[in-house]
Amino acid sequence: MTEVFELTYHGGGGFTYSEVWNMDVSKRRFNLKKINDYLEKVEEIRNQDRQQVTNKTDMSKFKIPDVVKSKLEEPTFVSKVKNKK
Repeated sequence: MTEVFELTYHGGGGFTYSEVWNMDVSKRRFNLKKINDYLEKVEEIRNQDRQQVTNKTDMSKFKIPDVVKSKLEEPTFVSKVKNKK
């Protein structure tokens, strides 16, 4: 039953429910394997494209402040406001 749903849903409109229901089990599994292989190739290409974009990004252009260090440093100004005690 799951195979029928997956082929009709992920088949890209190529299969109707009744066609898949009446299809041989071996043909269903063949089509599911082909769809799975195709989706894996698409994902692999997307990952390669993401990696290329990441490699092209020069992180030295971005100045990221050291938040921990800046929190530990003492302020360099003198306050003119009197403390209320």
